[in-house]
Amino acid sequence: MRSKIIYRFASTKPKEIDPIVLDEIFKKNKPVKRYRLIIRNNKLRSNETPNSTTRADQLKILDENLKKFKNAPINFNYYLRNIAGLKTSSQLPYKFGENQIITSDKNETLQKVLWKFNAPIRFAAGYGSGVFTQANQKLSESKPQMDMIYAVSYPDHWHALNLHQFPEHYSFLRIGGSGLIGKVQDLGAGVYFNPYVDMEGCQIKYGVTSMTNLMNDLINWDTFYLSGRLHKPINIMRNSPNIQLLNQFNLINAIKLSLLLNSDRGTEFSMSKEELFHLITSLSYHGDPRVQLGGESRDKVSNIVSGQYDKLDWMYDPLLRSYFADVVQFETDSTFKVNLSTDAKSRMIVDLPKSFRKKIYAKYADKYSKEFSEDIIAQKLLNPIENVVAPELSDLSFIELQTISNSDLSKLPIQDYEYISNNIKCKSSFPLKIAEDENMKQNLYQALKETIYRPAFLQSVKGIATAGVTKSIKYAWAKRKKYNSSTN
Repeated sequence: MRSKIIYRFASTKPKEIDPIVLDEIFKKNKPVKRYRLIIRNNKLRSNETPNSTTRADQLKILDENLKKFKNAPINFNYYLRNIAGLKTSSQLPYKFGENQIITSDKNETLQKVLWKFNAPIRFAAGYGSGVFTQANQKLSESKPQMDMIYAVSYPDHWHALNLHQFPEHYSFLRIGGSGLIGKVQDLGAGVYFNPYVDMEGCQIKYGVTSMTNLMNDLINWDTFYLSGRLHKPINIMRNSPNIQLLNQFNLINAIKLSLLLNSDRGTEFSMSKEELFHLITSLSYHGDPRVQLGGESRDKVSNIVSGQYDKLDWMYDPLLRSYFADVVQFETDSTFKVNLSTDAKSRMIVDLPKSFRKKIYAKYADKYSKEFSEDIIAQKLLNPIENVVAPELSDLSFIELQTISNSDLSKLPIQDYEYISNNIKCKSSFPLKIAEDENMKQNLYQALKETIYRPAFLQSVKGIATAGVTKSIKYAWAKRKKYNSSTN
C-alpha cells in the first residue's frame, strides 16, 4: 500500500529580509558598507587594506552573502511607504526582480525602435503576440504589430516633442496639439495608443502613459489595464526601480488572487503550474468588452500559456517558492499542493491591492456589519474622510508602525493604515468572515469585472479617435478574424 504523504507547509518558508536591513539598503543606497583604503602616517595599515588576492576573496564572500537576498521575500509595505525616495535599483535587494527580465528574439528591433524617439522615456516594454510567439501562431499569417508601452514623466510635454518628431504617428487629434492629446490620454485607463506605425521594417503600436498612472495601477489595481498586461511576459527595454519593485508586488498579488479564486476546491487541493498560469493570464480578460464582443480569440489565454510556459515559469516559480512557501508545497517541479486555511485566505485578502480590496470590502460591509463596525482599518478604507487635516504619514518609523497597538490606531493618518502589519489587520474578524464566505469566489470575479469593464470600454471607444477611423477598422477587423478562426 502506498504510504500517505504528509505535507509540512510552514517549515521551509524562506526568512523574510529584516526591515532594518531593508532600511539600511534603502537609505545608504547600497547593501553593505564599501571597502576603503585608510592611509595613516603615509602607511597603509595591513589589517585594513587587503592585497589583490585577499580583496578578490572578500568580494567573492560579499557576493555570496548578497545572493542570500536574491530570492528572500521582502515586506513590500516598507518600500510602498518610501516609494517617493526610491531612485536607484541599488536601493533594492540584490538582483531584485530578476524574474521579470525576459528577452524575446525581437529585442534588438525593439531597442532600435526605442532609440528612434527623442522624447524621454523612463520605462519601456514590448508585449503581445508580435513580441512573443504564441501557440498555434501560423507562419502564413500576416505578422502582428509589435505592441509597446512607454511610461513617461510628463505626457503633455512628451507628446509635444513627439508631435514635432513624428507628426505622422498621430490621427487628426494632432490638430489640437499636445494639450488635447494629453486630455484624451487621461480618459479610460490613461494610455494613448498610436497603432500601425512603420519603424525599423516592422509595424508597431505604442501606448504612452504617465509613470504615475502606471505605478498607481500596479499598486492599487485601479483599472487593471496596465497591471494585467504586466502579468504576462514582457520584454523590458528600459527599466525603472519603481516599476521593478511595483511589478513584483503586482505579480505576487496575481498569485494571491488566483489562489483565492480556487479556494472553493477546499482547504487542501493539488494544482499544476499550468493551471495557475492559465488563471493568472485570464484575469485581465474578465469584464473586457472586447472579449464579450468577439474582439479576441477564444483560445487567446491557452495560446499564451502554451506558447510562453517557460517564460511564465521564470516569472512565477521563484515567487511561489519564496512568498508562498507557507501555503504551497511542491509535489513535482510542475505540480504543488495548496493549503488554504481561513487564516491564510484572510492574510491574502488584507494584502490585495487597495482599490481592488476596497471593492471586496464594499460587498461585505452590510452582510457582516457587526464585524465591519469593529474593524477600524476596513472602515478607514471605505470611508477615508477625516474631520481634521492629518499629515500624509505619521512620524513613526516603519519598524514602530509594525508594532503599534490597537488603541493607537485611531491616532494614525489614513495614509499609514496601508502599511500596518498584517498581524494587526487580521486581528479583526471581518477579513476572516470574508475568507469563510461561500460566495467569495463570485464576488472576487465581480470585483474584477467592475475594475476592468469601464476603463477598457473607454479605451476602445477613444481608440477610434486616437487611431483614426481607417486604422480603427483595420485593427478591429484583424481582431475579428482571430476570433473567427478560433471558433472554426
